[in-house]
Amino acid sequence: MPMIDEKTAGNHSSDKATPEQKGEGPSLMISDMVTLDWGRLKDDEEEACIIFKAGKNQDGYFSAEDLLVQVEWAIDIFERKTNGFATGLFMFDNAPSHQKCAPDVVSA
Repeated sequence: MPMIDEKTAGNHSSDKATPEQKGEGPSLMISDMVTLDWGRLKDDEEEACIIFKAGKNQDGYFSAEDLLVQVEWAIDIFERKTNGFATGLFMFDNAPSHQKCAPDVVSA
């Protein structure tokens, strides 16, 4: 009978979540665009995925500027894949990098 690793075993909905401390080494961040029909958004020329080592002494942190560059790539890929005959709707969660406003915007 194979051994069950506690870190990869499934949990029951009644189990209480217990956070685990981060291990040594850099964090790897992956930001990608996924579609219902195609999966990961990519074509023969490029993909809309950004991979970097997050942290102060690594590649830094994912910023709103990084997100804007990624969205430009994603739009280019989407337009090539659809030959401009479709409209894409890009939706984002509420991460701080997704809340960036123009520098001259009035905030209430």
